[in-house]
Amino acid sequence: MKYLIVAADDFGLNKSIDEGVVKAYKDGIVTSLALMPTGADFKEALYLVRSLNLKEIGAHLALTETAPLTDPAKIPGLTVNGSLFPASYMQFFAGFFLKKIKRDEIKAELKKQLCVLEETGIQIKSLSSHEHIHMMPAITDIFIELAKEFSIPSIRYLGNDRLVSPISLKKIYKIMLLRYFGKKMGEKLDRAGIARTDDFLGLADSGNLEEDTLLRLLKTLKDGVTELVCHPGFLSPEVLNRCVFHWKCESDLAALTGRRVRDLIEKENIKLITYGEFLDKR
Repeated sequence: MKYLIVAADDFGLNKSIDEGVVKAYKDGIVTSLALMPTGADFKEALYLVRSLNLKEIGAHLALTETAPLTDPAKIPGLTVNGSLFPASYMQFFAGFFLKKIKRDEIKAELKKQLCVLEETGIQIKSLSSHEHIHMMPAITDIFIELAKEFSIPSIRYLGNDRLVSPISLKKIYKIMLLRYFGKKMGEKLDRAGIARTDDFLGLADSGNLEEDTLLRLLKTLKDGVTELVCHPGFLSPEVLNRCVFHWKCESDLAALTGRRVRDLIEKENIKLITYGEFLDKR
């Protein structure tokens, strides 16, 4: 049997992204909302979670692009100009490898983010990271430690994504990263007793998940449980000016709510599930 978790990332980043995520959940195939505690619209996103009567969320933790919840003076290596995280994962990785960013600062900030989410009283069923930085082995270790501390049963497994057309050098690069880091991550999660899905889709096409691409990806689905990551939203001046990655968010939204996608899911006998349902099966 083919089971699919469709996780919408960056919920809480800004108002128009949040509105698109909600539409993809209500009118499309999204089954899991990855709530971002560092997002500028976090409080409003939390209101939407409650209005949707959701019993569970995913924790989408960030160390890039947004602003920390910890006093910047306590995590100087993690901030740029004393206020914001590094602008991208490449800047973060550079700072980490040069030992400017300290492990204890990373853990302290991620723990703060989880404390904020825990205080909402909504069950956290999974952990993931903004720009997927937890694929890095040292960050995977911190995620495992925090998952155990906060009794969070699963962590997003960045396994073998698929390379479907259109093919580009950027997509090939992403697939190579996953092949390199994915096996090690899976082994670590298994040793730690942390639940993970069998498969993973969507990273190679993140930010450009058009309907035809999504259809091709769904046709590659294997038996077992797969997580598909997506980034739906509505365009707004804020997205255009500050969130370059999300410029094609309406393409994601159109694909996730499209009739052709729903028809294929029915034809292929794919069952859409939440993380909670996945965990119950285990």
